[in-house]
Amino acid sequence: MLLKDLYSHEIIEKEFNTEKLYRMLLDNDFFEVKRQEVILKKGEFVELEKGSIDYVYYISDGVAAINIGDQVIDFRGPADFFGLVDSTSVQGAKFSLNPLNEITMSRFEKNEVMAKIMSLQDGYLYHYTCMLDRYRMYENRIIVNDATDEKRTLLELREIGSKFGKDEVQKDKIVVPGFFTRKLIANYLGISRTKLSDILLKLRHEGLVTVDSKRQILVCLK
Repeated sequence: MLLKDLYSHEIIEKEFNTEKLYRMLLDNDFFEVKRQEVILKKGEFVELEKGSIDYVYYISDGVAAINIGDQVIDFRGPADFFGLVDSTSVQGAKFSLNPLNEITMSRFEKNEVMAKIMSLQDGYLYHYTCMLDRYRMYENRIIVNDATDEKRTLLELREIGSKFGKDEVQKDKIVVPGFFTRKLIANYLGISRTKLSDILLKLRHEGLVTVDSKRQILVCLK
């Protein structure tokens, strides 16, 4: 029987989301999973693998960049996992998490997390949901890469602002938080800071972005 015959995608994403997975991992009534709270300041890198142990992190508060080597490939925030579906290495370049502000996380050993997930009848759906989230993110980035640099920059700024600037919506604009620096955004987009500055200037002239007194970027939602 196919997965779609058992559950709709809407039900899967509602009943097997990351927050419910986290609560399940904290439930020690069956299959206890060791948990350690980790608080990191801005710039304190964490690698997925330490020695022979692979870890899974759940972010409770704060925002972090995800790197492969020196390249920023993603951003994670509250209710996101790091390490559950991320590889420990890609052609020798290690995955790492770089906090953009103070971040609070729960750390679990990956083998224990996977064992608990698979001990449940439908536990694999938690892992499936996380994989689907990551797949969609990478799929969107691939699609966006076919756009012009200006269009790609605008779309990615909207995506960042929508996910991490939710509490700072101003009329028809959304704020990209200040810890998303020009250097960080340029790295994520794979362009130089000079190129990014030129693009932002052009987008400002077109009325698509503005910059506030804190030098935060405000992006038009339409």
